[in-house]
Amino acid sequence: MNKLLLVARREYLFNLRRPAFLFAVFGVPIFTFAMWAIIFLVVAAGESDAESIGTVGYVDNAAILIDPIYPTDVPPERFVAYPDETAARQALDDKTIGAYFLITENYLSTGEVESYSFTGLPEALRDNWEVFLLANLTRRLDPDVEVERIQDPVNMVIRAQDTGRTLTEANIPALIFIPLIFAFLFYMSSGTTSGFLMNGVVEEKTTRIMEILATSVTPSQLLFGKIIGLGLLGLTQMVVWFGAGFLLIHFGQGLPALNGVVFPLDLMLIMLVYFLLSYFLLATMMAGLGVVAGSDQESRQYASIISILFIIPFFLIAAILEDPNGPVALIFSLIPVTAPMTMLLRLGFSAVPAWQVIASLLILLFTALLVAWASARVFRWALLRYDVRTTLREIVNVVRRPSHEVAVSAAHSSEEVVS
Repeated sequence: MNKLLLVARREYLFNLRRPAFLFAVFGVPIFTFAMWAIIFLVVAAGESDAESIGTVGYVDNAAILIDPIYPTDVPPERFVAYPDETAARQALDDKTIGAYFLITENYLSTGEVESYSFTGLPEALRDNWEVFLLANLTRRLDPDVEVERIQDPVNMVIRAQDTGRTLTEANIPALIFIPLIFAFLFYMSSGTTSGFLMNGVVEEKTTRIMEILATSVTPSQLLFGKIIGLGLLGLTQMVVWFGAGFLLIHFGQGLPALNGVVFPLDLMLIMLVYFLLSYFLLATMMAGLGVVAGSDQESRQYASIISILFIIPFFLIAAILEDPNGPVALIFSLIPVTAPMTMLLRLGFSAVPAWQVIASLLILLFTALLVAWASARVFRWALLRYDVRTTLREIVNVVRRPSHEVAVSAAHSSEEVVS
C-alpha cells in the first residue's frame, strides 16, 4: 500500500508541474473567456451605438408618419423625412445620411419596411426605428398604455417544475450552455488526465524505465498508483474550473445573461460521481492499451478511437435536447462509454427518473471494475514485452487465462528482455 501511494504521489506532483497541465487548467479557460469577452465587447459596441451611422432618413409611402411624435429615447434629429425614394437615395449617395427606411404603401397589411445603407445597421438603431414607428402607430390608443408594454407585452419568468430552477428569458442562453459547458469540462478533464496516463506508460516502457520500476513495485501497484495519482490531478483541474465558474456566476449577476442563474450544485455533485467512475473506466482502458502499444504514434491512434466513443452524445445532441427522456437519450444513458456525457446533458435540461440515474451508475461501475480487472491482467502480462506486436487474440487469451499463467507469461517476457 505504501508503494502504491508513493506512485500516486509521484504521478500527481510530477504532472501537476507540467506546462501542458497548467495550460489546460488555467490557459484554456482564460483564453476562452478572453476571446468571448473580446467578441462580446466588439459586437456589443457596434450594435449598441445607434449614432455611429449618422442621420437616418425615411420615406413614408403609407402616410403613417404625418406630423410624427418622438418618444423620449429617440432624438428628433435622428430620423429625417424625405418626400420620395429618389431624394432619399440621392442623400444616401451624397453621404448626407447613413441609411434610410422605406415604408411601403401596403405597410398596414404586410408590415413591410425596406432599409438601405452601405453598411450594416446597428441593433440599437433598428430598435430606435421600431420604437419611433410604434409610438406613431399607437398614438390613437389609450394614453395610459405605455409604448413599452405594447412593444414588449410579456416579461417572462420561467419556472421549471421538473428541475426546480427559475429563470428569466435572458437566462435561456445560460440554461442551454451550462449543461454543454459541464459536459465539455468533464471531457477535457478526464481526457487530459487519462492521456497523461497513457503517454506516461508508453514513455516509461519505450525508455526501459519499466524494467527498473518492476524491481521495486508490483504491476498492480504501478497501474493503480498511476490511476489514483492522475485521478486526483483531474479532480484538481475540476475544482479550479468549478471555482472559477462559481465566482463568475456569483459576481456576474449584474449581467443580463447571468442574472438569476444559480450554480447547479446538484449537477456538480452528480458530475463528480460520473467523473470518478468514467475516469476510472477511461484510465484503465488507456493504461491497458498503452502498455501493449508499440509506439507513441500507435498509442495516439488508440486514444483517438476511445475519445470518439466518449463524445458520441455530442453528435446526437439535437435528439437528446429535443427529448431528454426519450428512447435515444435513455439508450445512450445506459451505455457505459456514452453515459456520462448523455446524463450530464439530460440532467441540465430536465428531471431524469431516479431509476435511470441509478441504473446508469451501476452499469458504469460494473463495467469500470470489469475493465480494470482485465487491464490489470494485460498490464501485468505486457509490462516487459518489447518490439512485439500484440494482437487482439493474444489480449483476449490473456484476459481469459488463469492468474498463475499470466504471471508465468510476464516472467517469461522479462527473461527474454534480459537475455
